[in-house]
Amino acid sequence: MTDKIFTEEDYQTIANVADNTIKGNFFGEKPVRNFWNELLDSRLGENIFLCTYGKEIMAIANPATRHEAKEKYVEKEKKYHWISKKQFTNGKFKILVESANGYPIDMFYTSSRRCGSFTETEVREACYNPDMFDREEV
Repeated sequence: MTDKIFTEEDYQTIANVADNTIKGNFFGEKPVRNFWNELLDSRLGENIFLCTYGKEIMAIANPATRHEAKEKYVEKEKKYHWISKKQFTNGKFKILVESANGYPIDMFYTSSRRCGSFTETEVREACYNPDMFDREEV
């Protein structure tokens, strides 16, 4: 199956649960729990049919096949240009642009020009609320 089944967030959940389960099994840092039970307890248990995609989940969980599985089964996040919905009193728009280190920062411009493209996850990680911006797919 070559369909994109999982989101980036699903992928991170599976990888984190797998890594924590392995770590717990080898070092006794937490009681040993079944990997599948851990997934059911995570937010992923509510969204994905674990039995249906067991092979794909195990491919992501296995560190040796994780990168290839990500390319095959995980949907890439779309990038957008982010422009504030609100025009400020000085007639300027807040636009997210790329900083020197690659993270989104806001700048004010008199027109709604397009600068920088970021995924919704990148915008949230930079502590911006995506609902405050109009976005245009790149």
